[in-house]
Amino acid sequence: MLDTFYLHLEFTNKSGNWSINLPFLCSKCGVCCTLDDFLVAGEVKANPKENPEVCQKIKILFDELGKMWETGQEKYDQHITHTPCPFLVNNSCSIYLIRPEGCRLFPKTAFGMLTQDCRSLNRFKKQRAALKKGRKCKEKYYFTKGAQGKGEKPIKPSKFTQKQILSCLSKLQKSGITEEELSLFGIFNEQKKSVV
Repeated sequence: MLDTFYLHLEFTNKSGNWSINLPFLCSKCGVCCTLDDFLVAGEVKANPKENPEVCQKIKILFDELGKMWETGQEKYDQHITHTPCPFLVNNSCSIYLIRPEGCRLFPKTAFGMLTQDCRSLNRFKKQRAALKKGRKCKEKYYFTKGAQGKGEKPIKPSKFTQKQILSCLSKLQKSGITEEELSLFGIFNEQKKSVV
């Protein structure tokens, strides 16, 4: 299963409660992978014996950033906000399995949901707004895997009627959902569905 986060929406109407899952599909655009975001994302889970090159790269990075900070905070701030993460290679994370928790939980992080340059996240926000519009609902975010990547967590079951899912699909299509996102939406709802 894809290691991602999703939004579980629970709606209440006259005929009872129903729910759906809205998954986030990362397009690997690299927008969220700045040095600034990396620095606030938490510790890299690198073991010096297993990942000596990663540990050395982190040590060198922190030494350089420390020297830069001492020469002037403005130069430091400019550098970290305009420099890609040192582990971003061809818009992919080269330390994906040991990446910091903040990166693992993106976009449900302090820096993630505020991101405005990520097309995938902007579509997700539009999809969320479209599904919620005019409906009372509770929302909760989940992850398909634990924050440490240990074991797969089951997807929260969705519960809807044919009419409700068709309404959701119509709203999602009007909000600009891509074919890949639509396919993932189907997986997150059909396989774990219970009929109302």
